[in-house]
Amino acid sequence: MNDPTYVESARALAQRMIGEAGRDPAARINFAFRLATARRPKAKERQVLRDLAERETAEYRRNPEAASNLLHVGESRFDARLDPGELAAWTTVASVILNLDETITKQ
Repeated sequence: MNDPTYVESARALAQRMIGEAGRDPAARINFAFRLATARRPKAKERQVLRDLAERETAEYRRNPEAASNLLHVGESRFDARLDPGELAAWTTVASVILNLDETITKQ
C-alpha cells in the first residue's frame, strides 16, 4: 500500500478532508470514513484516528523534510496553499482509512 498510486490517493483524500470538512478533526474523520466505507466511524475508531492525526501533525511539523518527501510521492501535485505538516499528517490518516479491510473488501 506504499505504491505511489495509493499514496497519491491518500493525499487527494486528505486534501478533500481539509478543504471540505473544515478544521474540526472529528468532522474530517467522519467525512473521509463515510466516503470510504459508507458509514460513520464508531467513537473508538474516531478517537484512534484523531490521536493518530495529532501525533503525525506534531511529527511532520518537527520534521518538514519528511512531510515534503511524503507530499512529493507520485506525479500529481499537492495543494501548496496547505500547511505541509498538516497535509502530510492527514495523508497518513487517510491512508489508514483507505487500507481498512471494509474499504478494500466488499462483502
